[in-house]
Amino acid sequence: MEHSIFAMEVCARMDPGSHLHRTLLESVQGRCERMSLNQKWHQYRRAQMALLSSLHLVEKGCWDYFDDDARARKDFAMWTGGMTTEEGARRAPSGMPDVYRGQPRYLTFTMAFLLVQGSPTDRMLHTICNIPQARLWHRDVFGHLLQNLGHVSFASVASDVIYLIPRDDGWGLTPEDLLDPKFHYLRPLV
Repeated sequence: MEHSIFAMEVCARMDPGSHLHRTLLESVQGRCERMSLNQKWHQYRRAQMALLSSLHLVEKGCWDYFDDDARARKDFAMWTGGMTTEEGARRAPSGMPDVYRGQPRYLTFTMAFLLVQGSPTDRMLHTICNIPQARLWHRDVFGHLLQNLGHVSFASVASDVIYLIPRDDGWGLTPEDLLDPKFHYLRPLV
């Protein structure tokens, strides 16, 4: 069986009072290996809707779609091996839950799908990912991609991964953290 891959990572501000981090955290924590396809769809749908309603907080991101089997398998292994802990995130000073050394805090949220090549979901993603090079890193493109993820059928997904940094709202990534080479793939959105 041949495979394709769709993967997306976004970096968003963790504004005080924003429901984004809490909703994404609940989506990640609700993950269970024995989920039905419908439960899995609802898990991703919840994250998708939170991201769409907070798209103005997304400052950086990246996404990929490849329909080459060898590349899809290799890239999926890379995404699966991604950071799943608070590595790179720093704890907020005690007594200052909404202040992070006077600068904004950020989160990164990642999802990747190893798709059955030629499946309805693969064909749909192949079509919506046909974006002109000059527009790849536009915020509205991320919105377009996220909106269409509601049409993913998990019967067409061979494997998937979803993760969030930080996994605790007492942690966050600083602007300096995001300059580290391990985040070089995240592009500023226009």
